[in-house]
Amino acid sequence: MNNKFKDLQIGTEETLRYISVEGLILLIPIIGIKVLELNNSLIGLAISLSSIGYLLFGYIAGLIADKWNRQQVIITSLLVKSLCFGLFSYLVLSSNLNKLSYFFIICMISLFLVIIETTITAWIPDIYTNENLSGINGIIQFSKSGANLIGPFLGGLSIDKLGISWTLLLIATCLIISSLSILKIGKYGKPKNINPENRYLTKTDKKIKRLENVKYIFTNNVLRNLVLTTGTINFAISIYTAMVVIFLVGTLGLSTYLTGLVISLSGIGALLGSFISPRLIKKFGVIKIMVFGPIIPSFGLLLASFAHEKMGIVLFIIGSICFFTARSIGSVARVTVQQMVVPSHIRGEVSGTMIMLTWGTIPLGALCAGVL
Repeated sequence: MNNKFKDLQIGTEETLRYISVEGLILLIPIIGIKVLELNNSLIGLAISLSSIGYLLFGYIAGLIADKWNRQQVIITSLLVKSLCFGLFSYLVLSSNLNKLSYFFIICMISLFLVIIETTITAWIPDIYTNENLSGINGIIQFSKSGANLIGPFLGGLSIDKLGISWTLLLIATCLIISSLSILKIGKYGKPKNINPENRYLTKTDKKIKRLENVKYIFTNNVLRNLVLTTGTINFAISIYTAMVVIFLVGTLGLSTYLTGLVISLSGIGALLGSFISPRLIKKFGVIKIMVFGPIIPSFGLLLASFAHEKMGIVLFIIGSICFFTARSIGSVARVTVQQMVVPSHIRGEVSGTMIMLTWGTIPLGALCAGVL
């Protein structure tokens, strides 16, 4: 019963956290268009900044996850991120938002986003056994997929009914609830993330050890291929993410409400992929699913690219459902393999470096999309 309750707590936290991410993705271009009247290039830059933390702070986030109590790092980062959304709300409501504050707050949210993501990836294997990793990663992916499904719809509905500033405040509240969910997991024990040998290392020894940990990624065949695969996938998804709102609003002429609804419907695929991925892994093995699972459904994005005029919306939804199914299946398999391979005492640093190398392609993709 305790394990199920722990699963529920983590699932609740991750769902609310990912809803905040989905809301931010929707809000950045809408605030840029409707509040600041920015052009597409500057909106592309803003979307790029929302993920720049992966590129700039991934390694630092890993060091933080290895040095301090991972649970406390997650809680603190969620609360600070909530404050950032609250400040965003205040500036919009008081008509004091300008380009500088717009870009700065997005960067701050990006920083704490990567700290949370890195630390959770390192923390999960501390409180779950290897046999249960695919199950909890499936739950986390299910939470993410559920947010993909309902997040844009709720965000679009909230913006239409409550306005931009109150939507930002609502997201801030969700993040506070997320931090409380993580806080309640404390009774399951402190994470075993500290290596006692590190206490006696000099600063020079620690620098050498960090370099060895980075080299560990490129000398390990599995991790090296994960970097290549995940990096290229994230680059492509980032181009899609940066373009999709502009495409649906600007090209197809949809309202904010319909834009959120269409993006939410594409999240059905993400939900389906997260639901079937643990079962596929148990039947065929995690490596086979990681390699072959994402290939065929990814052609759905080609189908979505042919969307034209109002009837093209149906084509877009079908194609994006197939695409996000593939994304979820591959994501669960890749994270599970990474967590099984990396030892606990360097998991934060290795995970942070992996995120820097793989998720660091996200802002590059967004910049590329803005230029295109």
